[in-house]
Amino acid sequence: MPIPSYDDLTPSIPDVSPGEVLSSAGTILINRGENPSASREKGQGTRHNSATPRELYAALHDDGGAASVEGLIGIARDFSPRLERHPGGTVVLDVSGLQRLFGGPRTLAEHLARAGAARIGIAATQTAALLLARAYPGLSVAVEDAEAAVRDVPLTLLQQLAGEREMVAARPRAVDGFEVLRRWGLTTLGELAALPAAALSARLGGDGIALQRLARGLDPRPLVPDPGVRRFIETCELEWPIETLEPLSFVFARLLDPLATALERADRGAIALHLRLRLTDRTVHPRTLALPVPMRDPRVLRTLLLLDLESHPPSAAIDVVTIEVDPAPGRIVQYSLLERPVPSPETLATLMARLGALVGDTRCGSPRLLDTHRPDGWILAPVAFDDRARPSGGAALPPASASPMVLRRFRPPVAVRVKVEGGRPVRVAIDRRGMPGGAVQEAAGPWRSSGGWWESPCWNRDEWDVALDGGTVCRLFQDRETGQWFVDGIYD
Repeated sequence: MPIPSYDDLTPSIPDVSPGEVLSSAGTILINRGENPSASREKGQGTRHNSATPRELYAALHDDGGAASVEGLIGIARDFSPRLERHPGGTVVLDVSGLQRLFGGPRTLAEHLARAGAARIGIAATQTAALLLARAYPGLSVAVEDAEAAVRDVPLTLLQQLAGEREMVAARPRAVDGFEVLRRWGLTTLGELAALPAAALSARLGGDGIALQRLARGLDPRPLVPDPGVRRFIETCELEWPIETLEPLSFVFARLLDPLATALERADRGAIALHLRLRLTDRTVHPRTLALPVPMRDPRVLRTLLLLDLESHPPSAAIDVVTIEVDPAPGRIVQYSLLERPVPSPETLATLMARLGALVGDTRCGSPRLLDTHRPDGWILAPVAFDDRARPSGGAALPPASASPMVLRRFRPPVAVRVKVEGGRPVRVAIDRRGMPGGAVQEAAGPWRSSGGWWESPCWNRDEWDVALDGGTVCRLFQDRETGQWFVDGIYD
């Protein structure tokens, strides 16, 4: 016998009449606040957030008919082998891991637009990307909050999506449910997402909850790759479990050699490696390597996989090894007779992998300045390489004419003793050999900066630029919390 749930005990309410549209909708809608993380620029139809999720999907939409859909599939194949064709002229593809090749989500969307896609939506879920591509012309990028990204999408667009494909349990009842939603006065997906789930389930059943999940940008199922797209994948079932990396390298060589040959015949290179290790305890150890440039040297790919497993070893012996490659167009490099040769991307990628295995992934990369007033605020970003294998991604140095003096910071700052007269430093004394000290000839300051009081550690200090009698120009600062003086750096 069926067991009654809490939703079954919810008291029923009479149907909403057309004259009570606004009042009835107001009783069941929850007050919602605007999320500032997703915004839409006028003119170009762009939604952009800085954070990049682990999973990223792009939707390409064109209203030009069957020929346009085939063209979109051709564009999507050049970026990712994991793509799915949707009715209505939309193609959804998995672009996770392509940031190392194309940059951020906005840059990736611009590459798709230059390839010929008319409407592009990029989001953290397939449903959100599909709705954005159909709702707005041009580029729509919103990767941080799927629900906030589709909040202003018209409800009629969700009705078209539910009518094209069985995305809910019972499609006829779901389509009838849109008539009820319209009688309630709902016009956007944000209003549907804000309804109480219990009350919606009591009136529309499970189909109402399924529609609400779509309105929040949640996927009803994972992406199912199109069978017509060629996949570069190799699998090996081992006769005996492997516990160490040395015998595993021979298995990698056996799998990567045919993959490299297939990539060379298709004029493609590997931009990402997906490794799946099925262990003896019936668990799966997945690893994904995003490569800086397309490459297909099997020895380099094997080395990168082994170095990654050295840093992230599996928890048990290995039974089955599966390697799948995300292809990208082959790299074309034009060398010059007038410039010095630089290391190849394969050599630099192997070097970075070895350093990451030695010191950790978070301790090697390209330094990048943060947009903050915190002194010496910077992070280590992943190293990217252009077509000529020159590292990029760090902050470019200004020309010598624009910055005649360079501050060489001490990490950590050096503690000193400073004599102050009239609120200004007049003499610097230090015990460390080779460090500047002496009488202060000129002093400029103080420049007070503080912040980060909501976190630890915070900063609160006064900075001075001083010229000493020995000819050295340095930066001093006083910690206003402790009163201690430090030498922050020397000007060259």
